[in-house]
Parts: sequence; C-alpha cells; structure tokens
Amino acid sequence: MSKREGNRFIRRSLLAAGILFLLLFIVLSVASWNRYFCIKPGQWREWKGMEEPYELQEKKSLLFLSSYDPSDLIFPQQMEGIEEILNQSNVHLDIVNMDFRHFNHEEDVEAFYAFVKSRIENRESSYDGILVGDDRALNFIMEYKKELFPNLPVVFFSIGSKTLAEKAGEDSGMTGYYCPSFLEETLETATALQPKAETIMAIYDNSYSGIAAREDFFSLQRQFSSYRFAGINFSQLKREEFVQALKAIQDKTILVFLSAYQDGDGNNYPESQMVKLILNTVDTPVYGNSMVRNIPGFIGGRVQDYRQMAKDATLLMLDILSSKVKIEERSCKMDSPGQMVINNRVLLAYGLSKSHLSNDVFLEDSIGHFLAKYAGYFLLSLLPILAILLFFVYSLLGKLHSTKLLEELEKKNENLLMVRDELEHKLSYDHLTELLNRQTILASIEELLKNSEEFTCVLMDIDNLKELNESRGYETGDLYLSAVANRLRKMEKAHGAVASRYGGDEFLIVFPGVILPEDSQALQELHSIFRRSITVGGETVNMNSSGGVATSNGKDSPKQIVVSAGIAMSSAKKKGKNRLVYYTDELRYKKEKINLILKKVEKAIQENAFYMVYQPQIDCKTKKIVGFESLMRIHNDACYPDQFIPVAEQYGFITKLGKIAVEQVIRQLARWREEGKELRPISINFSSYQIYDDDFVEFLLYQLNRFAIPHEYVVLEITESILFEESKQTKSVFKKLVEAGIQLHLDDFGTGYSSFSYLPYIPLNTVKMDKSIIDNFLLNNGDVVRNLISIIHDLGKVVIVEGVEEEWQYEKLLDYNCDMIQGYLFGGPLQAGEVHGVEVHTASAASGELR
Repeated sequence: MSKREGNRFIRRSLLAAGILFLLLFIVLSVASWNRYFCIKPGQWREWKGMEEPYELQEKKSLLFLSSYDPSDLIFPQQMEGIEEILNQSNVHLDIVNMDFRHFNHEEDVEAFYAFVKSRIENRESSYDGILVGDDRALNFIMEYKKELFPNLPVVFFSIGSKTLAEKAGEDSGMTGYYCPSFLEETLETATALQPKAETIMAIYDNSYSGIAAREDFFSLQRQFSSYRFAGINFSQLKREEFVQALKAIQDKTILVFLSAYQDGDGNNYPESQMVKLILNTVDTPVYGNSMVRNIPGFIGGRVQDYRQMAKDATLLMLDILSSKVKIEERSCKMDSPGQMVINNRVLLAYGLSKSHLSNDVFLEDSIGHFLAKYAGYFLLSLLPILAILLFFVYSLLGKLHSTKLLEELEKKNENLLMVRDELEHKLSYDHLTELLNRQTILASIEELLKNSEEFTCVLMDIDNLKELNESRGYETGDLYLSAVANRLRKMEKAHGAVASRYGGDEFLIVFPGVILPEDSQALQELHSIFRRSITVGGETVNMNSSGGVATSNGKDSPKQIVVSAGIAMSSAKKKGKNRLVYYTDELRYKKEKINLILKKVEKAIQENAFYMVYQPQIDCKTKKIVGFESLMRIHNDACYPDQFIPVAEQYGFITKLGKIAVEQVIRQLARWREEGKELRPISINFSSYQIYDDDFVEFLLYQLNRFAIPHEYVVLEITESILFEESKQTKSVFKKLVEAGIQLHLDDFGTGYSSFSYLPYIPLNTVKMDKSIIDNFLLNNGDVVRNLISIIHDLGKVVIVEGVEEEWQYEKLLDYNCDMIQGYLFGGPLQAGEVHGVEVHTASAASGELR
C-alpha cells in the first residue's frame, strides 16, 4: 500500500469510527432515556428492595428504636437498609427516634420512656420484635426491656461499645452486632500522612456519643506513645472560646473531629455549621471518624456503612421470627462494613503524599474515584466528544495533508524557481540539438508570425539518417544531427529564421517577413546544410535530404502552411529524394484526394462495406473456367482497388483488408458448396505489407478449418517486392504456407524488375504476366512474350496472362502455349451470384459459341 493510500485509509477509518461513536451515543442515549423516564415508579430500582422477597408465614410487626433524630445523617442510612429488606416482606415497621444528641438528660429519658410506654399500651396488638440502632437506644432497651418488651426478641446493630453489646447479649432474648469505631486505624493513617506531627488532638463534647468517643480516643495513648494527646471539649467552652482554642492549634498537630454538637452555654449546633467553623479556623488537616460519608473539607477518616449494618440486622430479625435462627443460641458478633476514606483534593491541598497510604484506603475525589462514580455518564458523554474529535482529526488530517503539501511546495519553491528556466528549456527545446521542439514551434508559430503577412516555411527530412544509424550507430547519427543544428543556428542569425527539430529526422525552418523564391540563396544554403558529408572512422558518409517549401498566401494560417510544406516534402521523397519541392495546389489536391479515400476506407471498415467480386481464369485450350481472382470492392462507392489499396497500404489498413478478403472468399466457397456448385481455386491478393502480419497464416488456416474448405481452393498472389526482401520473416511465412498446401502465384510479372533469378528457389506454382507485356510486345514483338512463356515453362511454372481483351490476343497466346488467360474477352469481375451463370455460358462457348 502506498503512503497516499495509507493516509486515505486512515482518514476513512477515522470518519467511520466517528460515525460509529455518534450512532452508539444516540442508541445509548435513547436507551437511558427510556430506562429513566419511561419506567413507572413501582419498577424503580430504589423501590425494588431485595431481588427475592422475604415472606414470613404470618404477618409480623416490628419496632425500630433509633438513637438519632430523623434529620441526622445516620438515620436515613439505617432506614434504607431496613426498608430494602422489609419492602417486599409481610412485616410492618414502626419507628421511634430518641434524638439523644439533643435530649440526653435524665428527664429527657424519662419523657421518652413515657412516650414509648404510652404507645405500646395504645396498640391493639403487641410487637413481634424490636430493632435497636446505636448505643444509646440499646442502653434504653436494656433498662426497660422487661417492663416494656418482655419476651420480645431484640436485635441491635451499630453498637460502638463491644462491652455494651456483649452485656446485652447475655440476655437470651437479645442479640445483634457491634461496630468498633476504628479510631486507631484513623490515627495510624493520620500519623502516616503527617510524619512530622507531634500532637494528636481531638474535638469532642459531653454528648452520649462524645463521651464514648473521648474515652476511646484517650485509650489509644499507649499505642501512640510518641505523640502528645490533647483534646478540646466543646461542651466546656463558649463558642468564642472554642474558636480561640482552634486558632491556637499548631502546624504539627493531627486534628480529629469526634463530636461537637453542644457548647458550654447549652446551645446545640448542626454538624454542618460546626464543620464549617472548624475548617474556616484551623490551618491543619482535619480527620473524622465513624462518619456516614467523608465530610466535605475533611482530609478523611473511617466511613461506616450504616445501611449495610441495618440490612444485616433486619435479615437476622427475620431469620429469628421465621425460626431459622434461635436467638438464645446466637451471641453478638462484630459487623463493621466500611472503609478508610481519604480525600485526594484535600490531600494535595496540604501537600501530603498518598504514597504513605495503605492499599485498602479509598482515595476519594481521585481520577479513579471520579471515573468509577461517573463512568456511565463519562462514557456516554465521551462518545459524542470522541465522534467530534475523530471528525476534527479527520478534517485536521485533510488540512494537515494539504498544509504539508503546501509546505513541501513552498520548501521546494526556491529550487523550482532555480530549475524552472531549465525545465522550460527542456520542455521547449530538443535535448540533443538544442533547437525548438515540435510542440513549442507549433504552439508559438501564430505569435511568431502575427506581425508577418509574408513568410516561408521549409520542412526538411534527412533521407538516409536511418541507414546512418543502423550502419554506423546512433552515436554517429546524433553527431550528425548536432552538426546540422549548429549550422542551422548560424543560419538563424544570418537570415532571421527560426529553426526547430520537427521530428526524428525532420526540421522545420520558418523565415518570417519574406517569401523565398525557388532559386533563393537561403534555400540553397539550407539544402546544403543537410547535404554535407560526415566522416566516421576515416570514412566519408554522404548525407541527403528532401524538403518541402510553402509560403504564405494571405488565406491559410501558419499551421496550415506548415502542413502544406509537409505535403511538398512528401512529394520530394516520391520524386526520388534529395531535392526541394515547392508546394502547389495540385499537391494539395492529391493530398485531399488521399484523405478522402482514407476516410472511405475507414468508414467501410466500420460499416463492414467491403465485398468481393470474382474474375474468371480460363484454360487456353479448353476455354473452361479453371479458377477465379478475387477483387475487393466497396458497396455503393465508385472507389476502385487501384485507388484505395495503395492508401490502405500507406496508412496501415492493408492487414485488416487482407483478413476481410480471406474470410469473405472462404465463406463464399462454403456457400457455393452448400448450393451444390463445383468449387474452383480462388486467388487472393497478398500485399508486401502483410508479410509482417504475424498472425495472418494462422488466421487463414483457421478460416479454412472453420468452414472445412480444402486448402487447394485458396491461392495467394504475391508481388515481386516481397521476393526482393529475402528476410527471415518472408521465408518463414512462405514455408508455413507451402507446408499448409497453399499455392503461391507471382502477380504483376513484368511491372517491376522481372528478374528470373529468384524463380528457381521461391516456392511459386504460377507466374502471372501483367497486362503491360501484352500491350507492349504481343502485337509487334511477339517473340518476347513467346520466350518469356517458354522460360517460365522451363522453370516448371504455370503461366497466366491477364488483360486479354481481344480475340487475336487469345489466339496468339494459345499459339505460344500460354496455360491460362484472364481478361474481359472472357468476362470481367462478377458478383458471387453471377458466377454460376457465367460458368454455363462459358461451357457453351467452349463448344463453339464463345465470342
């Protein structure tokens, strides 16, 4: 694959990928839309609960006693876990919240006790079980269970104190899960992140959870003996004092937020307000512990999964109610789903390294967390972005490709400018002679002569350049051409002429502003330039040239004058070469006539308009037809073979016409055979140009086999010019024809050299004397004809004389022992359908009626 094809493949691939991503985005968007907006609420994932509903044999009723207010972040998590189990079960749930963080005095507990007691007494049926969330609620149950919930199973969860859980578990009707605070894990993480810290300080209050957390914190001093432990009790300080205490915290301090809901004045504060106050005041990382989620702004801490804790406890309760688990046999266990969470954003803000974190720490707000959290949205939004990006890259590559090409062009521009003149010179001038080339002179001749009403064009052709190249080598020919060019350049300066190399051995010289007569000194000088001899290897070679001269006439364009010069040059070659011929209207007429005939030939080939006529060949003694000569004609046209055959030979159509003649003659023989007529040999003219038609013999034999015609019925008439060549090609063709049984006749004997030297060894059967011998010798010098016939007979050849038109000619030829005659005395060329009638007439003539 080429580089260009590779670039095109990449661009098409990018375009296809962009379209694919765009279609994928549309499909996924529609699917997401249908999944989110076209699903009824009952089928929402948040309402489905468990995949398999937990059904009890009887309908049950549970009471959930929570330590927290409904607005507390922990409570919704607990409820979500409980409802996920109960939503698809036949269990009813009641909820009672203690809100111990705001109501933690004895009178508050007594009031809560009264509320619960009243609620139980007013129920029509008792509860079947109690769920208890967190330490404070468990303390309440342990104190009042016998009075309020005798014989009811109690399952507790999220209990921070293992001691409290184990104590509760001693009651055969109570079991559940405890969850340690993991404060030690939080401090280990903090000390790893802040290795230069000297103090570990905790923020707590006197709330129920605050007191427990404070005790847990200071119990860890032994494990972290190299640090100073300190604390800030929010419940012992006013808000302003608390702020000052925060400001006094040193940089080398690990600060842990445990609980801060109530100040020394008894004012309660929501967690969010306290967090904001702490973060705006201190300049050190703040850690949390036992959080529902990592508090925004905190560096991190232990995050508990209260939802899962509640879910586990609810499943345990249902197992107890369904008797799958015996409560009295089950001891309390640890259930602490959750993990250590560190906020990557805060970590980076304080310049702390995450390399100190253990592998089980979850890095929040990191790239991985972001991708995991919003992977679906990210991928969905990424698809159109990728599609746009791919379209952009596709467009960019196209522009870059164009830009790169432009840069390359600009980079090469200087070099192109430097070689431009050289390239233009090479395009305009012949590389060997440094004269204008054909394309340039023809393109510029109108401009060259636009101000010249009179001008002369001379087209010169070197007659024997081909022979010089073949005998002395092309280097010698090139030296001669270069010498001619140098002489022409001198002539250009002397006469104001413009010389050009018009072809391999042709030169066009234009003389603006002058009409040169035939005896012009300039023309004589020009002709002598080409006729100078050349010495090669001590041997002198004389060179000859033919030229045509045409002058402006006020009507024809310069290009037409050049054409006229070419016509005149062709005439000079036909007249024997090595001369100059002036163009005349007669030459134009001959050329136009040739062109007209050429068009007729081309048209006849296209329209299949050629057909064959047949002239009888008569046995002199019996006057019977012994064969025919086939002659080609054109339908509906008076153009005869002596006109169109030479043109066809000159312009390369003769091989086509030769095959047309072969096919039509053999097809006609087959047709006569089908009609029951007796077949006679038919001769077909074979031009010297056809000798180089490589597949002629194969074509001839193919047609004979195609129509099943015996080979002796086809004869080829050849001319003397073929015999003079004696080339390998000629001998090869003759050998194939003779081996195939095809007879060869020598045609037009007497019009050329009429040499007998080749007759003994050329495989000829018959010699055909031309009509000119009869016309010139038969009347007054008949012995010449007699002797010719005798010599040919002595060579073992048959003699046919053509052009016999008079009775006396026939009688003399019969007396000279001529074998066969052909001519209008016995009939001219006939249409194929007329041959049978002539045969009958000729048969009558043979019995004495022929005239």
